[in-house]
Amino acid sequence: MRRSRFVALCLSAAATSLAGAGPAGAQGFPNKPITILVGYAPGGNIDVTARTVGQALSKVLGQPVVIENRPGAAGLIAQTAVAKAKPDGYTLVLSGTTGFVLAPRLVPTPPYTVEEFAGIGSTSETPLVLEVPANSRFKTFADFAAYAKANPEAVRIGHTGNGTTNHVAILRLQQMLGAKFTPVPYKGSAPAITDLLGNNIDAIIDQIPSSIGQLRSGAFKPLAVTSLKRSLDLPDTPTLDELGLKGFEVVTGSGLIAPAKTPPATVKVLGDALQKVLDDPEVQAKLRGLGTEGRKMTPDQYDALLKKEDAAAAQMIKDGLLKAE
Repeated sequence: MRRSRFVALCLSAAATSLAGAGPAGAQGFPNKPITILVGYAPGGNIDVTARTVGQALSKVLGQPVVIENRPGAAGLIAQTAVAKAKPDGYTLVLSGTTGFVLAPRLVPTPPYTVEEFAGIGSTSETPLVLEVPANSRFKTFADFAAYAKANPEAVRIGHTGNGTTNHVAILRLQQMLGAKFTPVPYKGSAPAITDLLGNNIDAIIDQIPSSIGQLRSGAFKPLAVTSLKRSLDLPDTPTLDELGLKGFEVVTGSGLIAPAKTPPATVKVLGDALQKVLDDPEVQAKLRGLGTEGRKMTPDQYDALLKKEDAAAAQMIKDGLLKAE
């Protein structure tokens, strides 16, 4: 009886200890370095954003945050690695939001779905601008829209490559207008800008920082921005939402993402830390220096945004606007 009572007491103590291990473990996160994967080469907007955010996160969390570049396949290599990583909060990815959901749909066998991830929060967004040469026939967005509707495929509009945010903005714009453009892909902003300066195309949709020099010099005329709120760089340029395309929003956004099944307590720690980082004036200034703006979202809000973007990407594939290669 005495032995049975001793064993029972030991089992009870062990159970109590294990019951308390969950909360204690969650409260102890993080207790080792965190790795943030980036699916692009060093030096790009996503990479520099990750390094800016990562450095500040390290201070808030009290642990090193390591940025690891795994470039290739439009971000799929890094994003797939995180989908398969242990869901403990120590392996994350910082990705462009639209590319994150669109890239797997542009290959024959998608390596992941959005359900395999847990959003931590948005990090930044960069508005796009619909712009034309200063001597364009289009003086306003209304002129542009009316001509495009009346003349299918007559408007040649440049972008930075198939499947990019810029391309997606063009496809959504023609859908909401009920028009048909002739999209012209380029390998980046620079050649598209060169062709627009030479009047070889009628318009481009581009990230504002890439074109801000031409816009400020008067070489280009902005017709509209693609964000829901006006850009700080172009405060006098209306949004497409203001111009009647209600709800139109296509921005080059980025966010921090974890594997699915990461414990909610860990997601909350990371999400709260990211919120503090984006409130930091120094971080805000660094992001503005990149031509982008910090954008805060809770994990739930960012999850909802990823699902919204995923549904939009699925509809674009269904409509035949984009196809797997």
